[in-house]
Amino acid sequence: MSTPIGLADATGPPLPDGAWTVAPSRSEIGFAVKDMWGLRTVRGVFGAYDGTLELRAGGAAGHLTIEAGSLDTGNRRRDRHLRSPAFFDVEQHPRIVFTATAVTPRDGGLTVEGELAIGSSRLRLAIPVDAERIASEALRLEGRATVSRSAAGVAWNRLRMIHGDARVHARLTLERVKP
Repeated sequence: MSTPIGLADATGPPLPDGAWTVAPSRSEIGFAVKDMWGLRTVRGVFGAYDGTLELRAGGAAGHLTIEAGSLDTGNRRRDRHLRSPAFFDVEQHPRIVFTATAVTPRDGGLTVEGELAIGSSRLRLAIPVDAERIASEALRLEGRATVSRSAAGVAWNRLRMIHGDARVHARLTLERVKP
């Protein structure tokens, strides 16, 4: 049975202090963007990532490191193009990193604030996150955000085929780090 959680707010028990690590086999990080002039949605996932979250006395810090070359849209040709210098340039910038600097309660969940580093671009994000305890030593965090492709440095758009910004999502299962 899962229990919704928050920081020490009125909507649920407090987010438990301690060190937590992402369990990749029980998690998913993905993206969606419109292409073909907005007629089709391309979805993809990243297959390799790791992360940690440290919660102490109402404060939080953490990171999520994604191997950019692990992206998979189900189309090898498109994936090679996305890994190229036109998009993620994985040879020069092999990792995408989100560094969490604050976790605060919001109505019905949490807001995770931090910096997203894609290549040489840095974006400040405030991501609404749903959190639940799924076992005594496991948490699930789920959040979504819209990321400006141009601000992230992935603005290639021949014939204006790509429409709009990228929607990213993370469904992360965190397991308590044993002391």
